Amino acid sequence: MIPLIAIGWVLHFTYSNHKIDSQSTKSFILLSGIIALIALPSLLKIYPHVHNLIKYTYYSFTVGMIVKLFSVYSTFVFLKGDTDKLERMIKYVLILNLSMFFIQFIIVFPTGIYIDPLKLITGESSRYGSDIFVPLIGNIYRCTGFYEEPSTYAGFIVVLLASKLYLNPKVDKLVILSALSIILSFSVAAIVYGLIIIGYFLLRSKASYLKYILFLLSPLLVAAIAAIAIQRLTSLGGDAQDIRSNLNDMVFSQQLPVLIFGNGALGIMSAAAHVMNTTGAIFRLGIASLNDNGMWLFFIIKFGFFGLATITAYLFFKSKSLLNRIMFLVIFLTKLSFLYFGFIFYLFLVFNNKAVLEEPENDAESEIE
Repeated sequence: MIPLIAIGWVLHFTYSNHKIDSQSTKSFILLSGIIALIALPSLLKIYPHVHNLIKYTYYSFTVGMIVKLFSVYSTFVFLKGDTDKLERMIKYVLILNLSMFFIQFIIVFPTGIYIDPLKLITGESSRYGSDIFVPLIGNIYRCTGFYEEPSTYAGFIVVLLASKLYLNPKVDKLVILSALSIILSFSVAAIVYGLIIIGYFLLRSKASYLKYILFLLSPLLVAAIAAIAIQRLTSLGGDAQDIRSNLNDMVFSQQLPVLIFGNGALGIMSAAAHVMNTTGAIFRLGIASLNDNGMWLFFIIKFGFFGLATITAYLFFKSKSLLNRIMFLVIFLTKLSFLYFGFIFYLFLVFNNKAVLEEPENDAESEIE
């Protein structure tokens, strides 16, 4: 990544007369300052923030986040602040991810053969199995695209979709296919927020025979998808529910000041910190990961209800439209961490750019016809 960015900057200065997009530069400086500031209470151990992760230092947090932020900033600079080019770039990334997902989907269901690019690149297999069998269909596979798990695939597609719709609110075929792929990943959480997205698109689309047919069939479709989700949960023998319940119990059993303001950028719950500092085997506490129940809970762990309310209020104010607000709320339901590159890209986009709003007379312009 860093060598590619370095080459990009050399080419940019060579062919752009040394011009740098001023708006993106201001956004990068401001966000870098915010990143440095939010970790200070942990570094200084200002209660209730703590620094209880030995290997996770102030330096590693701030530098890691700012490097990711700089990568995003570089992309905006190279595109010279052109939002049309930025939207096209997001569109191409979506097409690449959707192509791999649907190739996997089309091949694995009739043949049982799964194309796994992750294994080819890293040697680690994707978790596409589900232990679900449906009559007439057979085994249910949970395609992952280029990612390790279907929930991770769904999370990144949601972020890309939210970014594209922030720049262009038109619901075109690519947007619809992206939303469908989220549901077809058959991650239980992804099914829920995928249906939320599709449901909104249907409500906003103009009247048509297809729309009425879909509404008539929707109870059957929802029932079928819900049956797959329930069977997925049942196939895990209650483990998934227990894991999520254990994390909720650990978070909400903390003292009130910690719940309000969080453990800080460099801290987590003390029991989890002890395990992370020794064996690193957090599953021994009966939890999968700190963001397993959604980004919203990870925000509470780090910055409490105050932090979650602050970021939600800011995104709500900046998003302007109901569509954008639904999308950022769906992002909070995904298992992505706010430390991931995808979310940092979305946050920089919202911070740096004004939302492109739907024109009232064209609100119903959708390709769901």
